[in-house]
Amino acid sequence: MNRIQFALCGSYSSEEELNPYKATEPPVRQEILSLINLGPQAPEGIAEKLGLSKEEVIKHLEALTRPGLVERVGQKFKVSFAIFTPQDQGKLRPLLEELSQSFAKVVEENMDSVRNTHLRCGFPDHGFSFEEMACILVGAYTLDYGGLRALSEAGFLLASKPMPGGNYIFTGLEGGPNLRANWQWGHSCPFGKFTFFGHGELPREGPRRAFPEEAYKWFREGRSMEEVTATMEELGEVLLALYERPLKLEGLAARTELDRSKLQSHLELLRELEYVEVNEGVYVSRCPVIGEDELKHIWELAKRLQGDLITKVIRPGWDRIEHIYRETAPAGNGIDIREAFNLLYHLIFEKALQMLMEGGVIPQPRRHSDGARYAVWMVAEMIEQGVSK
Repeated sequence: MNRIQFALCGSYSSEEELNPYKATEPPVRQEILSLINLGPQAPEGIAEKLGLSKEEVIKHLEALTRPGLVERVGQKFKVSFAIFTPQDQGKLRPLLEELSQSFAKVVEENMDSVRNTHLRCGFPDHGFSFEEMACILVGAYTLDYGGLRALSEAGFLLASKPMPGGNYIFTGLEGGPNLRANWQWGHSCPFGKFTFFGHGELPREGPRRAFPEEAYKWFREGRSMEEVTATMEELGEVLLALYERPLKLEGLAARTELDRSKLQSHLELLRELEYVEVNEGVYVSRCPVIGEDELKHIWELAKRLQGDLITKVIRPGWDRIEHIYRETAPAGNGIDIREAFNLLYHLIFEKALQMLMEGGVIPQPRRHSDGARYAVWMVAEMIEQGVSK
């Protein structure tokens, strides 16, 4: 495991110089970040402590400065994002555990509302049980996306901020629990009128065998934005048609108006990625589709639950959070608590979700062929009477 584990909330540039993950990838830069996280340092001081030349250190500092992760203060350099040291984590751990337990309790008390939302959205009519949808409704929309929205509006958290390579919050844990193993990672990307989502675990190595990661791979292989978007829209039409009802190849071809050979190629990919299955020649969706009306119901649920979480958990505990935060390295580096709380909130809700799953309140998402457990779904603009507009 790397010296520092990094997490990003938001969207960032693929341009290598502005990509925060690329900038922080070299181990020597993580050594530098750990050092200056304890206080501003001059290049010559860093060089002496790490056994490097001053020129080498300046080169690394410049690479970290370009994406906005390090800044100059006089003749010294300091980190400009939150990195929690092992000592910080030790101070915060009991409070985060307590908040996670309180989160889980509030969610459990509201599970009737979650079930009612599942029914209001009509997911059972399309073959998707509560067990299949609970993690999406609670984990993704209520705790993750809804939490970031509600806490940001309430002034407790920054969901993102302008950076040289995008809009995001970048944070780090020095050592600590393996985030890749137990993080609730959410990835999404729009392609025309369809947005593809994945939420849950990551495979032990590499990206998920799912969308949007597969589409990102096509970009890296040299396909153009137009070509990838066109393909993803066609896949979206196939998934939308199958969400409405299971179909044989002939019916699906008529419904999507896709060339038969292209349709078969798309279906082969979707079967490989476990978005569809075929039973005796009939194709069945394994990917729920959420339309605008359904999304309204889901956001209403998220808003109600987040209101309870803020009222019963976050606001009463905020003085303690602020008190402990003042003793951490990020606070010493002048990082706004709202920015640092982005990572802390993710740790809280991720632990709460684990508690809910272990307690049988919410089933785990299904395990995929890449070995990870995560949910996949698609949001489509303007679904009305089975027609995507």
